[in-house]
Amino acid sequence: MSGKDEEKLEKAEDGKSIEDIPRDRTRLSDICTDLKVSQIMSKETTVVKDTEPVENIIELMTRTPYHSFPVLNSDDELVGVIDQDNILELLFFERSHRTHHTHLMAIKALSEEAATLMVHHPVTISHDASLCEAADLMIKHHINRMCVVDDNKLVGVISKSDLIKKIYELRG
Repeated sequence: MSGKDEEKLEKAEDGKSIEDIPRDRTRLSDICTDLKVSQIMSKETTVVKDTEPVENIIELMTRTPYHSFPVLNSDDELVGVIDQDNILELLFFERSHRTHHTHLMAIKALSEEAATLMVHHPVTISHDASLCEAADLMIKHHINRMCVVDDNKLVGVISKSDLIKKIYELRG
């Protein structure tokens, strides 16, 4: 059963289906359902190529305010994300507990380029998804920024900060 089917089965306190309850344009959850990710996402974003040397990525992290970077392949398709956690694991691999010394971590510790260090299959969202959907994904997956894609092409990035600013603005 899809998430939308599950939502249809939800019942309000009075037993009515959620779909039967009129939407309240003053309720924040109803307002954010009407707003699209494309309306608040950052279209200009700093990206790295999958062939980018790790040293360049570390240097990029030290001179930009960003904590994660989308990784694109030679066709400019989103293939992963590199964040501060990846870099810290790489830099402090020898200090990590031996239970973390897996084959994958050994490969990452020897990484010389983005493709071997990045998180493959990052959480993404469509540009026409609602702000509520974006917030739900960020909360569920404990992520601060999410890549916005259209046909596997990066079209922007949305952050928790973007969502908070917009919701604060809407609250008046």
